[in-house]
Amino acid sequence: MPFEKGNLTFRICRLPEALPQNVVELFAQNAAGPLEGVMDEPQWGWVTPRHLLDTNITEDAIKMNGYYHICLRQAQRKIPASLLSAECRIAELSKMAEMGVDHLAKKERKAIKEEVSKHLLPQMPPQLAGTYCVIDTAENLLFTTAVSSHAFEIFAAWFLKTVGFEPIPLTPEVASASLFNIDGTTIPALCISPNLNRKDGEGNGTLGENFLTWLWYFQEARGGMLPQSKLGSFGLMIDGPLSFIAEGAGAFESVVRKGTPTLSAEAKAALLVGKKLKSAKFILAQDKNVEWSCTLDANEFVFRGLKLPEGEAMDPLGIFEERMTNLYTFHSVFFGLFQKFLTEMADSEKANAYREKAREWISNHEER
Repeated sequence: MPFEKGNLTFRICRLPEALPQNVVELFAQNAAGPLEGVMDEPQWGWVTPRHLLDTNITEDAIKMNGYYHICLRQAQRKIPASLLSAECRIAELSKMAEMGVDHLAKKERKAIKEEVSKHLLPQMPPQLAGTYCVIDTAENLLFTTAVSSHAFEIFAAWFLKTVGFEPIPLTPEVASASLFNIDGTTIPALCISPNLNRKDGEGNGTLGENFLTWLWYFQEARGGMLPQSKLGSFGLMIDGPLSFIAEGAGAFESVVRKGTPTLSAEAKAALLVGKKLKSAKFILAQDKNVEWSCTLDANEFVFRGLKLPEGEAMDPLGIFEERMTNLYTFHSVFFGLFQKFLTEMADSEKANAYREKAREWISNHEER
């Protein structure tokens, strides 16, 4: 139930087509199986967001107005290594005493381990884990807690098996093309270090890294206030920990954590040697009591530990809808900023102006 309470770690995906009309039935057909059949190999299947044992998938259980909320469960039995080792040793000592020897051959030890494992495994309680997702049918977007490559591959494969198509992760490159019809490869990777005489292009960071570095400059140049939007007025702050990265010889990656990272000598030094921001804390505020904060992974557009504004709803459905409304506001403002970055960098005059202003910003960057 991560989307119903607490901080959120997630990625956003686009759905290439609308969900089938019988999507609830399809999820139910691929529901998780009984735990009695679970052994050492992971078993996957869908459950409701209520809890990891609820396989009764109905429209009432997973549909909340314009959203579907569902969970992909993994179940697996595992023997603790220390227990397996102890039980194997007991069996080995008994076997050695029976045979009158002081050691066993490798083949015999392997056979004992297999026999002990076969005996212990059914006694172990299944270990459960869930990958949650929310599908916004109005925007044709999917939010999922599958943020690692491995977890997302499994989730995408099961989603494909269930509904007939895969969700497409909105990485910087995919988002630029699918949301704004802009080819991300045409956006110049600018060298903004005043100390380097480097040509634009390779070695100057990825699309996501250049966006996050631009965002840092942009919010400081505007005193933290963003342009007025249809959703209202917002303030933005980029904060630490700051993770910098660069290609080439030397220290590829550096992290600035303590004090005031954005005003540190280490941050300025990283910019001077051509490093770009790989990740940073992203704080969005509408007023004193309405704030979103998370750690942004610039290369994957993964949002870690997103804290949503406090809501006023008391009932479960109201709480969920309020949180999804706040999540909609967050990703709308975020991708609005990404669109502004893309359109400005696609304009050669604006891109050149940014390069010069950014170099001046780095040169004059305040240190504490």
